[in-house]
Amino acid sequence: MLFEIIKEAFVSLGRNRTRSFLTLLGIAWGVTCFVVLITYGDGFCKAITLGFTYFGDNVTIIWNGQTSKQAGGQRAGRRIAMQLGDVEEVRKNATLVKRISPEFYRTYPLQSTRRLTTDGIRGVNEEYGDMRGHFIEEGRLLSPEDVQFARRVAVLGQGLRAKLFSEAPAVGEEIRINGVSFTVIGVLKKKVSMSNYFGQDDSNAFVPYTAMSTLTSTRYLSVMVVQPVNASMETPALAQVKEVLGRIHRFDPTDERAVRLNTWSRGYSMLTGITIAMRAFLLIVGILTLSIGGVGLMNVMLVAVTERTREIGIRKAMGARRRHILLQFLAEALIIASVGGALGYVFTQTICSLIGVLPFWSTILGDKTGQADIHMVVSMSAVLTSVTCLGLVGLLSGFFPALRASRLDPVESLRYE
Repeated sequence: MLFEIIKEAFVSLGRNRTRSFLTLLGIAWGVTCFVVLITYGDGFCKAITLGFTYFGDNVTIIWNGQTSKQAGGQRAGRRIAMQLGDVEEVRKNATLVKRISPEFYRTYPLQSTRRLTTDGIRGVNEEYGDMRGHFIEEGRLLSPEDVQFARRVAVLGQGLRAKLFSEAPAVGEEIRINGVSFTVIGVLKKKVSMSNYFGQDDSNAFVPYTAMSTLTSTRYLSVMVVQPVNASMETPALAQVKEVLGRIHRFDPTDERAVRLNTWSRGYSMLTGITIAMRAFLLIVGILTLSIGGVGLMNVMLVAVTERTREIGIRKAMGARRRHILLQFLAEALIIASVGGALGYVFTQTICSLIGVLPFWSTILGDKTGQADIHMVVSMSAVLTSVTCLGLVGLLSGFFPALRASRLDPVESLRYE
């Protein structure tokens, strides 16, 4: 029975080939616009997320602050300046902290054998690179021995390496930081991070904090960098950190201004909100675009019902039931929608292949790999979303004309001219 209905639907569509083709083309164009919009949204959100995740994994930056509450006999408004000893106290007593590093930041002149520039120097420990998402391109990252023995070694960001050495090898070369000699032991991969502090990592040199004492005072930290054991433990881990720091510096751990926290989760929540809003907007625009093709399909089906009124009367007079007529016209609408959807998918793949990659973060940050640009790749989620929306549009567009056809009175239909 179903096979006969589908066969008859193809025969009916073949009687008006031009009209059927134009309707199918309208559906195909709607699907193309819909999937291209969804694909662009996916690429945009992936680029934004990648640029954020390069900042680090569940990292919190703790800044020196100023108390706003009285505690321990101390007045409000007192400045809090974290020290090196605080790092070890937090490491010992904050059991939910996985990694921790002090960080000292200064801007100094850097000089290679041929070039001179001025950029940021960060004094950190061996755990810092793992927390901040540093990936090595040449050489190696800082080791525990580098920190323990205060070795004068440096890891360069990709941008700083280009300033000092251009395309020449950098690992093993000597550089002078504020007149003090350091050996380059590593160069980081290009980092396309959209979130940073103290400037882009690409433009900085990373040295053991113990060796940084030859450049500047290392009594007071610029910031403290911590990482909880996992994302779900971020809040209790930071509560432990503030408890330890509050005991050392005699401030109320609930005082939000004593030390300021820049958490990974807060930035990620903001990013998630932006990407969800972006996807929702593009989905709505895509559905509206696709519905235009649906309106055209509904109009064509209503015209077909009017033209075939007498045929419907004959079918009913010969014993056809309402559901048979309903399924007949519904099948025609779904066939047009399905073929138009398949054609639209082909159009989409062609268009996305021609577009390829749209410039975004990689262009802004000078990344030649293009990893953080918008890649127009049709994903399975975009296809499934388009299939779902197209199915609904096809059903709604074909149902009302099919319902009207099924309700026609057979006697009046036979009299229709």
